[in-house]
Amino acid sequence: MILATLAFVLAGAAPAQAPAAKAAPMSVAVDVAAGSSAGAHAWEKELRAALEARKDEFRVVKPGEKSELVVRVVALTKGQGESSVMKGALVLGSQEKAFNLTYGGEIRVQAETLARNLRNLAEQLKTAPPAPKK
Repeated sequence: MILATLAFVLAGAAPAQAPAAKAAPMSVAVDVAAGSSAGAHAWEKELRAALEARKDEFRVVKPGEKSELVVRVVALTKGQGESSVMKGALVLGSQEKAFNLTYGGEIRVQAETLARNLRNLAEQLKTAPPAPKK
């Protein structure tokens, strides 16, 4: 009886599944306009470093190479109180999504937070309907 039960359990056992394939790292560029403020260039440097550290998710492109995703640092402005605002944009193909990131404290910490969430933001941008033409 035990042998019959064991055979029944083994026959009904699902075959071992292969681990899910990991997504290839997304190529990304961080862009800031020449002549931008020192703060904008600091954001570019820190965000690029944070993305380079996330090798499983991103591959930072070399100069002249085309990327899947572009993160533009547009401007830095003063926020309320002690906060600052980084105005930026995510560009994925023909989709572009502007954003404002309000922060206080070190740029490095905020750049790492943005890098950690960037893949999800890019995936949302991929599935978003195109913005109407003006």
